Amino acid sequence: MTVQDGLTIGVVVGLAVALVALTLAERRWPTTLRRVAAFEALDAAIERAVEAGERVHLSLGTGSLIGSDCAPALAGATALAKIAEATAMSDRPVVASAGDGALAVLAQDALRGAYARTGAKDHYRATTGRMLGPTPFSYAAALPVILSSEKVSVHLLTGSFGAEGALAAEMGERQKAYVLAGSDQVQTQALFFTTAEHTLVGEEVFVTGAYLQGSGMQRASLRLQDGLRLALAAAIVIGTLLRTLGVGL
Repeated sequence: MTVQDGLTIGVVVGLAVALVALTLAERRWPTTLRRVAAFEALDAAIERAVEAGERVHLSLGTGSLIGSDCAPALAGATALAKIAEATAMSDRPVVASAGDGALAVLAQDALRGAYARTGAKDHYRATTGRMLGPTPFSYAAALPVILSSEKVSVHLLTGSFGAEGALAAEMGERQKAYVLAGSDQVQTQALFFTTAEHTLVGEEVFVTGAYLQGSGMQRASLRLQDGLRLALAAAIVIGTLLRTLGVGL
């Protein structure tokens, strides 16, 4: 084992220990999440959909499960599980879609687990997690069928999208649904600002699950991320000062 491997393992173990410690601390000092208007409106929109017998649709994007574009889809799967728990007993529970077969299977697994936790196993249907198309624009072309036939009133886009993300958001707006969109692609975020009612910016894409009545570990992970950002910013400032003073590192 090289020194670099040892340092990597040490960092991973240290972060895991810190996460467990912060999770335990949540019981006594719960994390206060900052106000995000989009998430507040989302809770109300989901409640209205359940009461009206309408559908919530969540898209995991057109990325892949294996690759650098999987992170927002994994965060979306966490949010999907929370929404599934909230809509499990309604006439029209949440439906999920993706542009990748593996992501569709991930959605099905998240839904199956959510139904099991709420004691509604018999309500689970594998068809509520769907792959719509193998390419970005074939996926976008298939979206209108779900939005219209399923009576979708809440349209969530949380995954990796390209230019087709703007089309997906616009379809939700034409359906007169509540549209909340977020992506890890900066260019797509800019497009969402012009086509979606509510847009998630930056890290907000990855915290949806924590805001939807997330677990203590999910909230603790946000505190850990903030701590790492502060540590990184401090390291940059200190390093800059030392370099300015001519101190070698």
